Amino acid sequence: MKEMINTQITLDTKLQKKRYSNGQLAIFAFNHNDEPLAELSIKCNSVELAPEEFILKDYSENRAIAQKFFETGIIKPTDRFILIGSHLCLICQINS
Repeated sequence: MKEMINTQITLDTKLQKKRYSNGQLAIFAFNHNDEPLAELSIKCNSVELAPEEFILKDYSENRAIAQKFFETGIIKPTDRFILIGSHLCLICQINS
């Protein structure tokens, strides 16, 4: 399963930007067939974010996908984090 996900990411993965109901940026990854791979963002009402910032959901199956977007520079980390549940989540920027 992990190998298949890595292959899909390598071939052609794209991001789609939307907005959550609270106005925060929502980021979704799709594979080369335009099938959804992952939701890479988390909605959190207790933090203020700039228009192109989002809370990265980089745990579990999203870790490898997020890493690919870091390597290409599409997603850039900020120096800010937020604790959601028991997970320390990185706040990132997306380059359009």
